[in-house]
Amino acid sequence: MHAVSLIPRTFIERKAGQIIDPVERLRYLQRSAGIRQPRLQPGVPWRKRRLPALGLALFLVCLLIPAYKVDHRVSRQASNAKPGFSLGSLTRVSAAGADVFPDVWLVDKTRDFETYSNGLRIDDRFTAPNQKRLFYPVYQRGAAMADIHADQPEWRSEPAGIVYHTTESDQARFTADENARLKRIGKAVIGVVQQNHSYHFLIDRFGQVFRIVPEGDVANHAGYSIWSDNSVIFVNLNSSFLGIAFETQTQRGDLPSANPAQVHAARVLTEMLRNKYRIPQSNCVTHAQVSVNPDNMLVGYHTDWAGNFPFLAIGLTDNYTAPPPSIYAFGFDYDPVFIHATGVRLWQGLALAEDQMQTQAAARGISVSQYRAILQKKYKEILAALKAVAANDNNHET
Repeated sequence: MHAVSLIPRTFIERKAGQIIDPVERLRYLQRSAGIRQPRLQPGVPWRKRRLPALGLALFLVCLLIPAYKVDHRVSRQASNAKPGFSLGSLTRVSAAGADVFPDVWLVDKTRDFETYSNGLRIDDRFTAPNQKRLFYPVYQRGAAMADIHADQPEWRSEPAGIVYHTTESDQARFTADENARLKRIGKAVIGVVQQNHSYHFLIDRFGQVFRIVPEGDVANHAGYSIWSDNSVIFVNLNSSFLGIAFETQTQRGDLPSANPAQVHAARVLTEMLRNKYRIPQSNCVTHAQVSVNPDNMLVGYHTDWAGNFPFLAIGLTDNYTAPPPSIYAFGFDYDPVFIHATGVRLWQGLALAEDQMQTQAAARGISVSQYRAILQKKYKEILAALKAVAANDNNHET
């Protein structure tokens, strides 16, 4: 039987609220409640040993801490926090907020195919190597987005997220009598994306997964693009995010869709990639969410999967509600054309991003238009720095 802590609850709450690192906060709550660490059992995997204690600790957090508002100023301190805990956007640490990574492993590999424990099968026969991903820059989030330093990026090398696309290619009716045409069109699509190194993976109409560009290489899938996690901002996601395309099309103004075979394939492929690279759910987004146009400073230059993406069916949280960092971090705007492209899924995230920008402007005592101009200038500085790096790399190659 565990001893009962005699420390006053209000003191525990106040003390826990001062601990930035979520893991250390959980440990403090365990100690305060008199919970002993379990003895290590020989032969039991470490992950299985930690689950009971972690689950109980998370339960205590929900009981003892009513709500903690997390300021963006802690984001930099939290950048080394354990995967699965969100600090920059959550108001409460709870079991529901933990990001659980699927346990998926490689079962078999031949020259042409890979098979994984969750049923994923990747066809490698059409792989087209491209430029290697050596390093890519990310930008630390500060107390305000205007404090980002364009000339002081952090350099990383592993994929940090996934961008989902549509091929917008010709479509045949998905019926048995169209089988020959379906296969002919699918083969043509593979040839085009292979030639252009368009994506890392392609999911055809039958749910077959093709590796187009190796994961260690850069694919030309995202162009001008912006996304953010709780600690850093990603600009131009070709290198930092993996691209997955569905062979589908936006039909006559309607939103694109994926058939059940494609949804299943996307789910098991996403599970494998999230496990392999520890990609958080919040970094699994659609092209429309990240695409920007620097010429007119509008979001949604590409609108594939602007609405109707099956986040939940693929095992992800619905990221349409996430505020696009292109708006609150760099002052981008959006127009009615983009709103129309979202269909019935008018993003709550757009309103949240606008609210966040207004709050930051008010904190500086300036108008939203003035603050937007500051943010846009910051983006252009970063874009110029990225172009300078790319030009320097090209000079070295030649």
